[in-house]
This record gives sequence, structure tokens and C-alpha cells, in this order.
Amino acid sequence: MRILLVQPAPFEDRRLGLENTVWLSEPVSLTSIGAMAPDHDVEIVDMRLEDPRALSKKLVSFQPDIVGTTAMTTDAYQAKAVLRITRQLLPDALTLIGGHYPTFLPEEYREGFVDVIFKGEGELGFRELLDRWSADRQKQPGARQGRDCLLDIAGTEVRTEADAWVDSGKRPWARKLDELPAPNRGLIHRYQGQYFFLGAAPMASIFTSRGCSFDCNFCAIWEFYDRKTRFLSAKAIADRMEACDEPFLFFLDDNFLSRTDRLVQLCDEIEERGIKKHWMSQGRADFVAANPELIARLARNGLMGLLSGYETNDEDALAGLNKRSTLDANKKAAKILRDNGVISTGIFMVRPEFEEKDFDALYQYILDLRVAIPLVTVLTPLPGTEMWRKKRSELLTEDLRLFDLLHAVTETRLPREEFYKNYVRWKSVGHQSRKNYFDWKILWMRRSFYRKAAPNLPRMIWRRLRYERIQFDHKSYLRDEDGIIGVGSRARHRGAK
Repeated sequence: MRILLVQPAPFEDRRLGLENTVWLSEPVSLTSIGAMAPDHDVEIVDMRLEDPRALSKKLVSFQPDIVGTTAMTTDAYQAKAVLRITRQLLPDALTLIGGHYPTFLPEEYREGFVDVIFKGEGELGFRELLDRWSADRQKQPGARQGRDCLLDIAGTEVRTEADAWVDSGKRPWARKLDELPAPNRGLIHRYQGQYFFLGAAPMASIFTSRGCSFDCNFCAIWEFYDRKTRFLSAKAIADRMEACDEPFLFFLDDNFLSRTDRLVQLCDEIEERGIKKHWMSQGRADFVAANPELIARLARNGLMGLLSGYETNDEDALAGLNKRSTLDANKKAAKILRDNGVISTGIFMVRPEFEEKDFDALYQYILDLRVAIPLVTVLTPLPGTEMWRKKRSELLTEDLRLFDLLHAVTETRLPREEFYKNYVRWKSVGHQSRKNYFDWKILWMRRSFYRKAAPNLPRMIWRRLRYERIQFDHKSYLRDEDGIIGVGSRARHRGAK
């Protein structure tokens, strides 16, 4: 069978959003699904890197029997559009969708142009679907297929011929990640060299674990994975590192820093094999603070960048987010990373109730930490999170175009224009924080990385400057809200204290 897997584009071009400017990772969810179909003709289209007309052209030329896509909150509408176009051009193709957003809000995809919704981890369910769909075709060659053979696949919702939806309940997770095949990176060979994180390019992407055992109330990862974490073995990680030709890697784990024994084993593997890669990941600041010697060893074995949620300068606010960390841990982590030449990308949040003095305090905190690359977001109740369920009645809109961590989707204490004027002030804070982090000692300590990344710097700077014209113009945020959050909503709180 011919199978087309589609990575949707982010929201409309020229809107706010960090996609394609700071970080563009490989569509590992799709290469993982594609690896489950070794006996079929599989292709992947990454619409983030394609002309908008590419999908229609591929559907017509490839004539796939199955079209699947995936959705996070930021591309939920575009994923739906992929399947709507498929139904229009190929009425008999089987259409599938999975990912975080359909798992938490499957009702959003119970449409006539969607045939199967995958909830949770998709590999094993997809393999079962392929086996059943292929067997049914062989029994009735040339006949139009019904979906009855798919109705009891665990982890799916299937639309019947009568347009009723049958939910087959949760599917047990794959017990060991090592038992799943490695993602088929050959399916994205045509895009090789186009994935990056800032100046690190070309960059490959690897998952080494799934899940998170922490329960921050603004995050849905732990709910998606039932607050469990499963790990790829150190040997399998090293195998996949060696299989990548790219000099830069990003470990896409939701929390790479979670088990010291696994990280020690990974260092052992890297050292024994002599792997020379520069890699980055995401991990908690409190783990860094508690394990300075391990962080130093990871840095010696290629750890070049770490994205961490520092979140706030307010201890009570940290507790309110269920972060289970402290400001002291943030301070220690930032210093440990800097001492080892690890580029700390820190995520910070402004909250809708901020006044000007709160912005001032947060920005000073960022400067005091000397984080290499601060990224300031707006606290957002994302669908599927505990915060979403608690705050849903307070939302000014449920239009997902504004759920990008850059817009306030609840009332702000300041008038909205003043809120965004204060928000975009982090541009100068970011520039100063980078100056506070980088010096000749750090550049010399990690000179191998900077030498390899240097050819990418002009492109990175050009990309950032082009985007900053939008990102740091407060009117951009108001334009994005126009027609979504009404003037009345903006004005109601102008007298609020």
C-alpha cells in the first residue's frame, strides 16, 4: 500500500510564533510511525518546509491509499485541513490523525473527512491497523473498503459507515522503547540539512525517553503518558547517535535529565565508542543543581545546550505551578551550566496579572541568572492541562491561533496594549543576558562547537532579525488578536485594580 504521512505547517505565515526561527526539529513522530510499515511504500511531506501547494500535488501524483497526520495545539487546524483536502482529492483514501491534541480533545476531529483518531502512543496501533486493512483488501480485491475491520483496535476512535464513532479505549504503552524500531530517518532524506536549533545545523533529532514523572499544572506531557517515563537504553541511544551523519543532535525528551544511572551509562557508551557529536536537550534546572559533576561529564561528552523551564522569579508562583523546584535551584543550575560552557536556554513566563513592576522584577531576575538565551513566554492554559480545566471559564477565546505561549488568552490586569508593550521589553533583556553569559573563556572552552556552528551564524542572524521586526512590535500581538479577542474584552479590565 501507498502511505503518505504529513507534518502540518504552523499557523499562517507572518504571524507570531517561534517555529522556523529558533528551532525546527525533525518530525520524529512521523518517522517513528513510518518505521512500522517496512513492507509498504511510505513517504513523508513536511509542510513546514514546503510550498503550500505541495500537499495537493503529492496527493495527486502519489495517490496514497492511507494519509495520516499529527497535531499539537499549534498546528491543530492545519492538521485538520490536511485531511479535509485529502478527502476532497482522494475520496477513498483512509484518513488518520494522532498526536497530543487529538488525544486530549478527540471530539475536535470527529468529522466526515476523518476515519480514525489515534489516542496516545501510535506505533503499535498503526501496525495493527495496517495488518487489518491489508488483509481486508486481499479478501476483497478492488472492492471499496469499509472500516468495520478497524473497530476494535485499542487506542483508536473509528468512524463507522453510518458516521457513528466507536471508541476502543486506551492502548497499553509499549513496555520497552528498545523493542520499537528506530525511526526511519530515510523518509525525510529530501529535507536533510534543513533542521536546526539556532546556529546548530544540520541537526538530527532523537527521542531517548517518553514521558515525565512531574505534574506541572501548565503541562500536558505527564497526563499524556500517565505520569510514567520509559527510557531507551544507553546502548540504543549511542547506536542512534552513531547512525546520524549530522554533527549536531537534539534529544527531544520532555525531560532528558531524570535518571542519573542512565546518564552515567550513556557517558560510558559515548566515551568507549569515541562518539564526537554536539548535542542538546531539555531538562530540569533542579536536576542540574543537584548533579554538578554529572553535568560536567555530560558536557565533556558533547552536551552543548540545555533548555530548562526556570519559569518565574517568584517562589510562590513556582509552587502554584506545581513545579516542585526552587529559585535557589535555578540560580545554581544557571551557574553550573555556564561554568561548563553549556548554553542555557531558559524559559520564563509572564502572567496575565502582571503589572509593570512585575515585568521589571522578572527581567532583572533573568539578568541576574546570566542565562545564555532567555525566552519569555505568556502563561497559557493549554488544552489537556490541569490549568486548562481550571481556567477554561476565564478564557477570552478558544481560537487555537492564540494558544502559542505568546498571547494572553485570559484577561490582563494592565490594558492589553500596555501589557504587550511591557512584554516586548524582554528584547533588550535577552540581548544583555547573552552578553552576560558569553565571554572568551566560554568560547575557547567549547571552541569545537563554535567552529562547526560558525558557518550557520549569518543565516541564524538573518532569520532572527527578520522575525524580530514582528516579535518585538507590540502592535503585532494586537493585530493577531483582531477579530478573535474583541475590543470589549480588551476594554472591560482597563479600570481593574
